Order: sequence, then structure tokens, then C-alpha cells
Amino acid sequence: MLKRNIVQCLNDYDIPLRYSTTVTRVTGKNRLTGVYVAPVDDKMNPILEKEEYIPCDTLLLSVGLIPENDLLTGTSVEMSRVTSGAVVDEYRQTSVPGIFSAGNVLHVHDLVDNVSEEAFVAGRSAAAFSKGELCVGSTVSVTPSGGVRYALPQKVHQGEGKVKLYFRVDKVYRGRTVVVQSEGEVIKRKKTLVMAPGEMQNIEVDKNLIKGDISIYTEE
Repeated sequence: MLKRNIVQCLNDYDIPLRYSTTVTRVTGKNRLTGVYVAPVDDKMNPILEKEEYIPCDTLLLSVGLIPENDLLTGTSVEMSRVTSGAVVDEYRQTSVPGIFSAGNVLHVHDLVDNVSEEAFVAGRSAAAFSKGELCVGSTVSVTPSGGVRYALPQKVHQGEGKVKLYFRVDKVYRGRTVVVQSEGEVIKRKKTLVMAPGEMQNIEVDKNLIKGDISIYTEE
């Protein structure tokens, strides 16, 4: 959950937030009257002996988002098993020239600002492609490891300019440093205070420092 959501939606209204807790039962006949909740163990199994009843008349379920890519069905576009979206380069072009992807069909965003920025990149790139002006050539791969669940784009062209790598971590980290390597050489470090899976992170890299495949990870 985003920090600003916790402050504006929970703290301001004195709503408690419980981590590692699940709903085990609901009560009510024609309308909900309450729920039973219990903490979960490290295997996500509810600890029923610590079950607690909370009276309420509404239960909201947040089940996450999955990119919807029916338009790509039957195409040869390479897909990511982690994001369920297409594999793209920094121009948001997929493995099929002329097909671009951006927004929540590419990967799930938490801020509309990032969606707008990504849409701008894809739109500008599509326009350049239509004019035959889009950069083409060999790419290097971007591989996440060491606390980074996935990174995007998954492919980057070598050359001039900068490229912004977006990524999500696999759990909450405090005081970690994000490291980007190319061919085993560190090309960028970024110290962070807190990183959480629910918040998209990014780090900008000079493309002229890229000598080969890229890896991105966290370290203490």
C-alpha cells in the first residue's frame, strides 16, 4: 500500500491496518454483520486459535490486477511470465516491430503519473517508427536479481542518452542501495530509505555506460 494512501485513507480516519492477517469467516443472513479475522503464519495459513470477531456491515476485497492482453493473442509477441505483459525495450516496442505496449496492459502501475509517462514514451516511439526514425539494432537484456522481482524495460539499446529502469522489489527493504551493473561493472548506485513491493521504483542510467547485459539488484 502506498504511504500516501495509508496517511490519507487510514491514519486520517483512525482506521487500523493489520499486516499478515486474513478473513476466515463472515457472518450475517440478508446482510453482512461481521467477519472473523486471524493472523497467518509464514506459509500463509491462518492461526485459528488467534481468531477475532469484528462487527461490520461491509467487506471490501482487493484481489490485485492482471494485465489484459487479449489483443496480443495469436501474435508472436514475447510475453513476460512475471508481469503477464509483453517484453519491451526502452521505446516500449515489443518483440514484434511496430507493436508497442504501455500502461496497465504492460505491467500494473500504482501511480497514474507513471502510466502517463509510459504512454508518452510509447506514443512518441510509435510515431517515430511510422516515419522510419526509430532506433533499431541489437539490444542487451535487463535481468533482475537480489531483491528485485522484475525490471522494465527488459531490453535496452546501447547508444547515447539515458534510460529509466522501472522495478519492483520482492519485499520491504530499508536503507538498501540499488545497484545496476553492465558486464559485471557497476554503472549506477542509488541509496534508498524504504522500498516496498507496492511502490514502483526507478533508476536512471547513462546508455553510453552500457557495455553489455544489465543486472539490477539491491545490497546493504
